Amino acid sequence: MTNILMLTLVYGPDIVSTANMMTDIANGLSDNGHSVTVLTSVPHYNPAKEVLDDPVMRSNWRKPFTESMENGVRVLRVFMPPKRHKIWARAFDYIIFQALTTMLGIFSVARPDVVFVTSPPITLGLSGILISWIKGGRFVYDVRELWPDVPVRMGLFRNQLLIKLVYWLEGFVYKKTVAISTIARSFQNTLVDRGVPRKKLYFTPNFVDVGFIRPSDSKNEFSYANGLDDMFVVLYAGNVGLTQGLEILLDVANEFTVNDIVQFVVVGDGAARSSLETALTKSNLTNIRMLPFQPVRLVNSMYAAADVCIVPLLRGFSYDTVPSKIYTAMAAGRPVLASAETDSETALLLNESSAGVCVEPESAEALVEAITSLYENPAYVSDMGDNGRKWIENYYSRSVVIDAYDNMVRQVSG
Repeated sequence: MTNILMLTLVYGPDIVSTANMMTDIANGLSDNGHSVTVLTSVPHYNPAKEVLDDPVMRSNWRKPFTESMENGVRVLRVFMPPKRHKIWARAFDYIIFQALTTMLGIFSVARPDVVFVTSPPITLGLSGILISWIKGGRFVYDVRELWPDVPVRMGLFRNQLLIKLVYWLEGFVYKKTVAISTIARSFQNTLVDRGVPRKKLYFTPNFVDVGFIRPSDSKNEFSYANGLDDMFVVLYAGNVGLTQGLEILLDVANEFTVNDIVQFVVVGDGAARSSLETALTKSNLTNIRMLPFQPVRLVNSMYAAADVCIVPLLRGFSYDTVPSKIYTAMAAGRPVLASAETDSETALLLNESSAGVCVEPESAEALVEAITSLYENPAYVSDMGDNGRKWIENYYSRSVVIDAYDNMVRQVSG
């Protein structure tokens, strides 16, 4: 049995995809016989009222952390206010979170064999390094997006000295690891180019619980509640952030106003939601609507109600991240329409699985053309959906990827 200490910013029942992934990884490693302790935050991404009513899920300055046993996993949650979109506020919250988790890792946790840290934020890697140094344990780093590439590409970091500092920090964290897991094969090539030995790298992609997410009838509770039955539904579900460039959907939807069968649905929240809602109101479009994050019990119905799942990204960002919603859509038997560079992990996945279409980023014309083709070819849509489901079952199911994490843990701890 390996004693694993996991540090992650988000964890279930937070409803963002990374929280679901980390919960499944912790539970899976525990089921495989490892002892797992998780240091994380209280739910702060639009948690449901019933979650906040649970004392285990609440903390404050007077009670900075809570403790519980969940599915055999010891979970320590530290105070975190609801997610704030201003950069300075989020940075402050991260600093407090990191300080509290570091102290808990040093003073409230038994000596680990493996210290497993997931990013972003990359600064959490410093906590992992410090805990590993003081308590012992081999430091493993889980790269879910290339950071600081994302904030640099977004223009959030403009000072050249700051940019050099954060890239130095990235290299320092990588150097202190015994292993690095990545969700994308393309990430590994980037890390090797930055001096990381390939022997340190493990491919542990995003995955789906294929028992929970599965193909089902498009006419269901979600479609009836939102008037989507008998419609051709183009669904976006997830983070309404700055890197997605979701404003392009307004231009795309405008081209389908003469066909009221084609409906666009955006489900989620994030830093760009307010501005997108304002633009939608000004547009007077009636074939696109925005909904909040849905309860977990409706997630499968939401994907089932879709005919196509759209995944736009601004130019360049497909090199830095792989949206987990792609895997969920494939598991649900729905084709994916993505805006991504042809040599990105997203394009590679859709091409090798024949589960979707990849078009040029930031091109409304290309998206309109692709949606029109899919609308006019239902057999093609069905075939891509079937292909995606089979691909997920074979290569990206929960059991397959948990085994990959288990293999990595056993190798580095043995």
